[in-house]
Amino acid sequence: MTALTLVADTPLDAETYRLTQRLQSALEGAPQGDGSVLSSLSRQLCDHLLARYRGAERTSGERAALSPWQEKRAKEILARSLHSRLLIADVAQQCAMSRSHFSRAFKKTTGLSPQEWTLDLRVRTAKQLLAEDRLSIAQVSLECGFADQAHFSRTFSRLVGMTPKHWRQLNREQARA
Repeated sequence: MTALTLVADTPLDAETYRLTQRLQSALEGAPQGDGSVLSSLSRQLCDHLLARYRGAERTSGERAALSPWQEKRAKEILARSLHSRLLIADVAQQCAMSRSHFSRAFKKTTGLSPQEWTLDLRVRTAKQLLAEDRLSIAQVSLECGFADQAHFSRTFSRLVGMTPKHWRQLNREQARA
């Protein structure tokens, strides 16, 4: 039988390392023909590796999160689409997922729904533009993908706790101090 060698500083996650150690012990101590333990450990290791590197990590009852590449792609697509109306189904398709599964996985990964994340990004972008003080508030609202200045002001006030005009004034005062 070929020996399985594990190197402690190999960049494996703790669970992969633990399962491979258990598999190695089982291989070394398993009597001929006793494949149930080996089969079970092999399955656990395969499930873990697939979950970890495909982004579908889940235990019974737990919902899957996005893989790193899916999260990156989704955020890039959403960020590029601040000015336009984007369908979540289109983002989901780019991440090779159904719309409903994507929405659940995105929320599990980021803590926000795709719509909430996009709105948060719009407000953060608006704060940057307001701080630069080169665009009017109406221009900032359009630049960040809001339908109009009134909608922008209501949303900004609800999320930030003050109007864009007041936020800009406070930012100017803090910059001078």
